[in-house]
Amino acid sequence: MISVVFCSIDPARADAIERHYERLLGDEPYEIVAVRDARSLAEGYNRGVARSSGDIVILSHDDIEFLDPVPWLGTLKKHLADADLVGIVGTTKVVYGSWARAGPPYTFGQVCEPDGQDAPFRVLVCAMPAPLVHGMQAVDGLFMAANREVLERVRFDEVTFDAFHCYDIDFSFSSHLAGFRVAVAADMPVLHASAGNFDPAWETLRGTIHGEARGEYSAIRRRPFQPSIVGAESKEEALEIMRAPRAQWGAR
Repeated sequence: MISVVFCSIDPARADAIERHYERLLGDEPYEIVAVRDARSLAEGYNRGVARSSGDIVILSHDDIEFLDPVPWLGTLKKHLADADLVGIVGTTKVVYGSWARAGPPYTFGQVCEPDGQDAPFRVLVCAMPAPLVHGMQAVDGLFMAANREVLERVRFDEVTFDAFHCYDIDFSFSSHLAGFRVAVAADMPVLHASAGNFDPAWETLRGTIHGEARGEYSAIRRRPFQPSIVGAESKEEALEIMRAPRAQWGAR
């Protein structure tokens, strides 16, 4: 069975994400565990995971939409047969409390976000050499899917990460350090309705993870860089952009 765990205090968003996963999962045995009063995402996820029973556990934000739903379930199962923890975007070198700060050539995956400046949407494009890119040290928390063993051995640190930031870097990095195979799925196009909120609370927690890092952060210099961004006028155009790498992989 597949368990979907999400945290939300917004009834409309909670209902929307539940309906979305119901469509994605179809006839697959599944359960949806909604945590409506999380004190932090780390605390909420720990509580939700404890209530779940699936062999596969999805940890999801309540404001995402997968743009290519037909192959979604088969793709997810295939990837979790070849990896233990799968995200959408991530890094092979953790150097900071944000996966993206490592920059090329260490960042992988793609995600669509609302823009509103040059176009209604923008696609953030990182390297995508394969549909599933192995060797990640950390992934973004907008969507994480794991085989149950990962969550039985690695818990979210709800004491240190008591807000809504950095829990994902810490959890996925801890999973990597525990020997699990962490990967990025480059072939699961997703729209995330938030570009992130790097507020003072994030700075405080970023400093915590950066300061301790369990002695395992990569000793590389953070380089200034500008990520590749492609504007899209619609979700359909964003999906067309995000499907483009399949030609390189030999996929139809």
